[in-house]
Amino acid sequence: MGENMQNIDTMNANDEIKNETKLFGLIAEHASPNRLFVMLNKLIKSQKSDAMMIPMNIREDDFYFTLSNMKKSHVNGAYIASEYQESAVELLDEADEFVQVYNRCDFVVREGERLIGTYLEKNGAVVGEALAQEIYTQFIQ
Repeated sequence: MGENMQNIDTMNANDEIKNETKLFGLIAEHASPNRLFVMLNKLIKSQKSDAMMIPMNIREDDFYFTLSNMKKSHVNGAYIASEYQESAVELLDEADEFVQVYNRCDFVVREGERLIGTYLEKNGAVVGEALAQEIYTQFIQ
């Protein structure tokens, strides 16, 4: 199984989600082309962590429903693509100082039935593999 892990570009090696798996979404209108979930899942596998990020193609008219219902889901959190980052702010139960300064939220964590938001990208300062590493370090490790 270890030899095949390098060839898998998306989920964990066996695509298995257990009750204890930390599950994160990537919420975007066109989530599949966004390579953040691929970079993060490769990092997760390399660290042998029990977590996974799944792309979620969400239309604008379904965004509010999707994010607000995350409070009662088994999803631990989600990355929010730029097209929904301003809308996400009004759905948060708690926002850190970066959300308050930039009025954007690109990552939410579910704690119980509360959504806590942050803004990791800080207007493009953290992107790509650095963003994947930041998500891993703060929310998965």
